[in-house]
Amino acid sequence: MSPSPPYDDEFDADEMDPGPKTITRVHYNTKNPGRADVFLDGQKAFSINVLDAGRLECGTLMDPSEIKKRIQEDETQRCWSSTLRLLAVRPQSRGELQRRLQGKKFSREAIRQALARAEASDFINDERFAEGWVDSRLRHRPKGRYLLAQELRQKGIDEAIIHRILSKEIDETAGALSLLRKKAWRWKGLDTPLFKRKAYTFLAGKGFTFDISSEAVDQFLISQESEI
Repeated sequence: MSPSPPYDDEFDADEMDPGPKTITRVHYNTKNPGRADVFLDGQKAFSINVLDAGRLECGTLMDPSEIKKRIQEDETQRCWSSTLRLLAVRPQSRGELQRRLQGKKFSREAIRQALARAEASDFINDERFAEGWVDSRLRHRPKGRYLLAQELRQKGIDEAIIHRILSKEIDETAGALSLLRKKAWRWKGLDTPLFKRKAYTFLAGKGFTFDISSEAVDQFLISQESEI
């Protein structure tokens, strides 16, 4: 092992000259325990686990096919580690997780393997994610079915799943009424027709249909009358 000075330019497998490359350094990175960085011809080429790194010797030649294999394995491992870090922050749908990994410039194959592994481990499940998303929205930030469906589409949820989740019984009126109670103080003193117009417009912006909005507004006005 030798101390690691700043890295030279990253090794680019796509621009690699044909022929074997010389192992010039094996650096055991303390910031990433269990992994070691391998340098070929003075450039960082890939990282491998420390057990495999222990079998490498500086000055020996590495065949191009072995280099390519190691680089692909390294990317697969980095993509999987990134997947776990993203999922540790909050639950995510398959679609948004895929977009985030693409944003990190991982290859299509590395992302495919990471997502397949996450699904096999039950770390991602779009139906469970959609149910949790809708439940959270209804409890904390109520919205109508239309906007809920739109949000789920933006998360990459399949239309069949969206249909199943939103076909279940959802008390939209209760959600609309909850929002109205928080907002209605701004319209205090308005006559009933103007109050209704403002309430309908507000609730429509939250994705509620006219029928749901009308029912919520009527319930709100009745409750206000009973308090007088």
